Amino acid sequence: MASTVVFLFVSVLVTFGVQGSCPPSIGNDVFEDLINVMVKVKCQQSVSQPSLQPAFFATLPKTVSLGTNAVLKLDRIVTNIGNGYDPNSGVFTVGKSGLYEFAANFISNGDNWLELNLMKNNEFIVKGHSAKDHGTAGSLQAILQVKKGDRMYLRNPRSYGSVHGDNYAMFSGHFIQ
Repeated sequence: MASTVVFLFVSVLVTFGVQGSCPPSIGNDVFEDLINVMVKVKCQQSVSQPSLQPAFFATLPKTVSLGTNAVLKLDRIVTNIGNGYDPNSGVFTVGKSGLYEFAANFISNGDNWLELNLMKNNEFIVKGHSAKDHGTAGSLQAILQVKKGDRMYLRNPRSYGSVHGDNYAMFSGHFIQ
């Protein structure tokens, strides 16, 4: 469409510019209309900047011991677009409803099982666990439809648990659509 408008504009200029003046039948309103069409085309072609979608990624620098139903608080924030993740509580609060992916990886510290549950508003979603050996890895992942205000976090369901630090443990989530 833009090339058509430019062609029309150039055609009008060439036709009447060569003769030196506009015939009386073409008034200023024709040129104003042509300019208005060109402005509309230009505005439609401008690329809007995509808004950043909510995402977070946090790691655990220090080894922590967890009691029953304790929330794992990963306090080294790497990414926190939208400021939905709170390192003081370990909770990601959804700021925009939609489809999200959540993931966690962790390593046990000590010779006990380590189990972490992904929770949504106190509702169990999925669990990950590491075996009863020091330094074994566990993980979990989920794709969920969530609503603005939903609270996502990792909880230890057992009476014991120790998570190895050194940024081996991570919790992340991001908006898909």
